[in-house]
Amino acid sequence: MADETRREFLDHAIAAGVVLGAAGMAVPATLYLLPARSRGPKDITISAGTAGDFEPGTARLVQNEGRPIIVIAEAKDRFRAFSAICTHLGCIVKWDGGSGTIQCPCHAAVFGSDGKVISGPPPRPLVEYEVIRAGDELKVKV
Repeated sequence: MADETRREFLDHAIAAGVVLGAAGMAVPATLYLLPARSRGPKDITISAGTAGDFEPGTARLVQNEGRPIIVIAEAKDRFRAFSAICTHLGCIVKWDGGSGTIQCPCHAAVFGSDGKVISGPPPRPLVEYEVIRAGDELKVKV
């Protein structure tokens, strides 16, 4: 290496730069293509409000340690709760009362009111949580 010419040094430096640049682009691209990971549920309950606050066909977002949960009133006394994090890339999903579906605005994914994938790239359905009714109060077991 002591006899390395200036030209050889520059060739090695350029090659190293190309390798680092390719790695810098490959890592985010690979992470983009992999589905978002879901964290395992904890055994706690959070309040989703009162049953009287919900009209049939409406939904509300509640927070669990910064993670959104969508609570849907399917009928007067029938409620379901799902993680509001899309299983594709982790975007926040929204309830569309007109079509009765859960939609991801990022990549046109559509989930049914049962959390199952109707269309789009998500690899699996939304994580469902148990809704517990205590009197008029609704609690989500996460």
